[in-house]
Amino acid sequence: MNIDQWVHCIREAYESSGKAFSAKEREAILQKLPEETLRVGESTRNVIGETIELFTHYFFKKVTLGETFGSIERVKQRFGRSIESNYDVSSGPFIDMAKTYWTYQLELHDLSPAYSNLALARILFQIHGDIASVFFPTPGPAVIWVRQRREMQKKLLEEYAPEIDADIFLNNNPLLGTSKGRVAKTVFNEKVWVRCPNHSCLRFIKIPNTVKQLEIKCPKCKKSFLFPAEEVLWLNRLAPLFHPTPGKVKSLENLRQHLDIPDEDFTMLILSTTWATEQLQRKLFAEMKEMYPKASDKELFKVIIKSRTEESIPFGLDISDKEMEEAVQSMNSLDDLIEFVLSKEKGEPDWPDPFGIGNRIEEILKG
Repeated sequence: MNIDQWVHCIREAYESSGKAFSAKEREAILQKLPEETLRVGESTRNVIGETIELFTHYFFKKVTLGETFGSIERVKQRFGRSIESNYDVSSGPFIDMAKTYWTYQLELHDLSPAYSNLALARILFQIHGDIASVFFPTPGPAVIWVRQRREMQKKLLEEYAPEIDADIFLNNNPLLGTSKGRVAKTVFNEKVWVRCPNHSCLRFIKIPNTVKQLEIKCPKCKKSFLFPAEEVLWLNRLAPLFHPTPGKVKSLENLRQHLDIPDEDFTMLILSTTWATEQLQRKLFAEMKEMYPKASDKELFKVIIKSRTEESIPFGLDISDKEMEEAVQSMNSLDDLIEFVLSKEKGEPDWPDPFGIGNRIEEILKG
């Protein structure tokens, strides 16, 4: 697809949502953007934000209608097999999604590099990235637990494609391991990190990435435990490393039910605790230890802190290289690293908690 065809799609996205695509919107999406997004005017930012939202609806509408962004034959020519053959799924909403997505990707990458600095290109590539990260992740070191990904997919389907039967989509999805075939089997070969619930151990270990509840035996303390500990929705929204021990899960669920807190909000309250920050540092350290077994602890501390400084503020740590070096030299244990990170995170905006519920959650998690 060329630039005019993409503009036509944008126009269709506006019109299908009952909005006018005026000369102002056209001019905004066809303008060249500076590398620093903050330098973009507020009016243009508003148009970009609205266009992303409307075109995301447009994408999922095509999925619902079984439409593609180009010839489906191009996908077979590009990858050497049909989408149905690749995923070992003959029909259904997942295949409809795959056809829309892969034709979108191929047509998008045909867009001339000369247009890469236009607002239009940034919009289209952001939408591609947002959809790919949830529905069609690429292989790499970062692995999302399939139950967590399933919840993310369900949320987007409910918001943008309520006409799709989400249960059928999720229960016959090779990328969730819920169907048969070659692709589905690769999901179980992935590993996610979980923490042994034994208080005298608390070791992070790797387990198969699956939607099924598993019985795990810790290789260090030999304690057996179920993961996930309970079948509650907010646990499925949390990465495995943030799962509390079984007894605390029950106490937390009792609190959630008593206060009638939505599962999604409860998840965010848990992630905003200092307990969650501690679990993240311990998991990162275990991960780094496995990747670099010959590195010293201080070298690993430096890698962890540097990875946090490279994130964007407010989620990253705003420190200089000199301060980082001085901090690492003063650390003698993983607990020292955790204390340093917690001290740097003080003052950052928390998840809204006007009634102090987060304090009660923190008490349970650390109790």
